[in-house]
Amino acid sequence: MNGKGIVSIILLTISLISAAQTEQEINQTDKAGRKQGHWIRKYPNGNVMYEGFFKDDMPYGEFKRYYEEGNALKSVLVFSKSGTEADATLYYPNGYPAAKGKYINQKKSGKWQFFSAIKKGSLISEQEYSGDKRNGMSLKYYADSTLAEKLYYNNDVREGEWLQYHPNGNISLKANFRNGKVDGLFEAYYDNGQLEFHGYYKNDLREGPWQIYRRDGTLQFELDYVAGVPKTPDLDLYQSAMIDSLEKNIVKIPDPDVTGQIW
Repeated sequence: MNGKGIVSIILLTISLISAAQTEQEINQTDKAGRKQGHWIRKYPNGNVMYEGFFKDDMPYGEFKRYYEEGNALKSVLVFSKSGTEADATLYYPNGYPAAKGKYINQKKSGKWQFFSAIKKGSLISEQEYSGDKRNGMSLKYYADSTLAEKLYYNNDVREGEWLQYHPNGNISLKANFRNGKVDGLFEAYYDNGQLEFHGYYKNDLREGPWQIYRRDGTLQFELDYVAGVPKTPDLDLYQSAMIDSLEKNIVKIPDPDVTGQIW
């Protein structure tokens, strides 16, 4: 056997030994069954599910999770030494960032930012969390990042002032929530700032007088409600249907559907 053949055998042997050592060094547990060191989990198709490091069953340092198909990066979490806190960046399958925020004890905490799946880096929502529940201010944005909606949550229930904005920045809606239900004065505005219609809600039902205005500010009609029903339903059928239509035209801004797994 010539020298080149011997060298090839030596290199192959070293490679096999190195691979065997690598296999022995990952996915280890101690005598108590706790994860220790470098861990790599794979999907049934062989693609990597996650890769990271554990100490005494708690993750630490950088932790990466991947989508099953295509093996695209799904999330990157950087854990504290205790393993109870992590700064997270979540990704869409196309590689664009989907969300950024912090986990405490595997639950969203503090301010989270959510981004568009179509326009890379375009902010679509900001939300305050506590214990994985929405608590505090919630902001949503148009595609050009101008403010579209502002409201507040208390333990995942809408509470307090609710504002929506036209793309030009003028207010389109002013209302209030009480225990998750619309309650109190409800006002909608044209994009020129002129009042479009207003009235009162009580426990999610229209109550009392409602007025509808034209774009020039002149009164178009008025009708009264009792527990969500017009006082004279036969006479007010058209007007009530018009208010229903106007409210349905109010922008419904969906919450971002972005979730992240810790490990």
